[in-house]
Amino acid sequence: MNRLDWVFLGKQPYRQALEIQYRHARRVAAGAAPVLFLMEHPPTVTLGRQAELSNLGLPRSEYGRRGIGVFDTLRGGDVTFHGPGQLVGYPVGSLDAFGCSVPAWVRGHAAAIIEFLSRWGIGAEWSDTHPGVWVGREKIAAFGFHISRRISTHGFALNIDTDLSFYRTIISCGLRHLGVTSMARRISNAPTVEEAAREIAGLVAESFGWQPGRRLAVGRFPARPLMLPQAACNRPAGGA
Repeated sequence: MNRLDWVFLGKQPYRQALEIQYRHARRVAAGAAPVLFLMEHPPTVTLGRQAELSNLGLPRSEYGRRGIGVFDTLRGGDVTFHGPGQLVGYPVGSLDAFGCSVPAWVRGHAAAIIEFLSRWGIGAEWSDTHPGVWVGREKIAAFGFHISRRISTHGFALNIDTDLSFYRTIISCGLRHLGVTSMARRISNAPTVEEAAREIAGLVAESFGWQPGRRLAVGRFPARPLMLPQAACNRPAGGA
């Protein structure tokens, strides 16, 4: 049976996370095994390929003043937030190795998140209308992948004990009429981000019929400068 290895990188600046996943994507293209990268980010707003600049609630200079990074990305979707207390997962691997289509890839990860939440007493479901995992009318996990030559980068973000006030600085996913939530808002005993990473790593593997793999050492994935695609870097100062 195939094995999905994983690594928890702790708190990583967003640009370094991009460099780590794009570097491993090159390894995958050369035949390397997939790795699920799990981490937290400092406060960061990212814009997907379908993002509307009107969904940024502040001028870029004000995000900077508040210590919030703003990044254009190649992932699908609109505007979202990453920050402390949120588990971000970047499964970098070939869809051919997993034997699945792009929709099956997205839904497989969503199924792992839904199962994880269920084990913690939170009922959640996937929405095809507004892609993501929802608890009622509030989104708890966002998804945005980039698939190039059948190799996946980017991934998912689950609010565990996130400061949800940051979401007031954006129109999350362009959905004015819907809200966001977190595990800590729903239950009193929410796990730590690292505890969630350990459990979700196994559930993601099982969702695709793989064996949960090894927890890899952080030192195997140093953050070294890498030339990134143009749409995967800071929005220029003239942006909204």
